Amino acid sequence: MPRKAQFRSLLPVSQCALGALLGGIGLWQRSAILSRPFTEGQTLWDTTARYHVWPWPFKFAVITNMPAFLCWALVSWPISERWPNTPESVFLAPSLLFAAVLWYAVGRWLDQQRGAVQQPAIRPNWIWVLLLLFTLSSAAGASIPLTTAYLVWGVFLWLVVGGGILTRRMTQNRPSRSQ
Repeated sequence: MPRKAQFRSLLPVSQCALGALLGGIGLWQRSAILSRPFTEGQTLWDTTARYHVWPWPFKFAVITNMPAFLCWALVSWPISERWPNTPESVFLAPSLLFAAVLWYAVGRWLDQQRGAVQQPAIRPNWIWVLLLLFTLSSAAGASIPLTTAYLVWGVFLWLVVGGGILTRRMTQNRPSRSQ
């Protein structure tokens, strides 16, 4: 009998690895773009370009981990005020801890749905389809050319995911009409 994939183990590892890889590549691209000479010995870091340059890999990593990113932003705000010259890559790395917790919770919920008793369980094939749709939606949001639209897209996407989870929980807890 084949062993079922445990999403509570699979998702935190894969999403943290993907977030670290794509986030790191995106930050490297951002640094390469902003380190170019501009005028009078200044680089683009010294201009407002630093607020507008967000490469696709970074945006994708942020969208797929938006709740973790927002939690880390709240926690890190006082830290960034204390040490403003900390490199972005060093500063954003601890957000992966929040991402691991986030994806563990999502994986645990998916594992519970696969074995749901009160309501028909979500079939494993549909779980993979839902994860694919989430990934494609994240990729679409990362492709929006507007500067910070990816943040709005990520919040909206996660609100839809949270709404779906909440709806599923509410329908599971509702007594059936046949009783």
